[in-house]
Amino acid sequence: RGRRMDAVIGRMRVRSTPVLHLAILFDNSDCMTAWARSEMLEQEIRPDSAPLIAAKIAAIALLEGIRDAETRLFITFGSDIEVQREIDHNRLLAADGSGCCRLDLALAELLRMRWDIRSGERHLFILTSMPPDTGTGVLLDDIGIQEASLVYMRRMVRQGVRILYLPIFTQMDLVDMRVGAYTSRSFAQRIHELGIAVSLIGRTDTFVPALRFGIKQMLQHRV
Repeated sequence: RGRRMDAVIGRMRVRSTPVLHLAILFDNSDCMTAWARSEMLEQEIRPDSAPLIAAKIAAIALLEGIRDAETRLFITFGSDIEVQREIDHNRLLAADGSGCCRLDLALAELLRMRWDIRSGERHLFILTSMPPDTGTGVLLDDIGIQEASLVYMRRMVRQGVRILYLPIFTQMDLVDMRVGAYTSRSFAQRIHELGIAVSLIGRTDTFVPALRFGIKQMLQHRV
């Protein structure tokens, strides 16, 4: 199994010249967990069927597969964000999800760090599931951070950043549940309209082809 994985990762390795800056935004909010999804669907969801497991597998695959990056950032987001420059795999595996989905804060942190204008190639991977939300239940609050997230991504694209948005849809009954102005499906569609690569991860056993397809799509986008 390990050899097969090494072979897969080797084939999906991304190389660039002269330098590559890698950033991964990892959704560690409660909407990624089995317990939150069990409440939303009013039925038991097994932990191994929740998006969080698929996100961990995909994140490790990206970190192991893209080794030639000059700089690497790993940012987890829930109600707040945490920036890691030294990637701690044990910490990643222990992530258990809590709080709301503040993708906007993670994107804003990259802009604050001026990551989007670094010299060289900049590749940004976003692992998430549902649209950003504030956890307040206030419609305008949720719409505000959703639109802010789109504005930040649009700004990065204009600076030449290559982005791959990887929504994890393990429970299809939640894909069309509205949060703020969007469902998970329509938010992914809106991101695609910005000229950003989008590749759906449906199950943990589909993440490899999803990553391959997504990376190929991302690299083909004109910047």
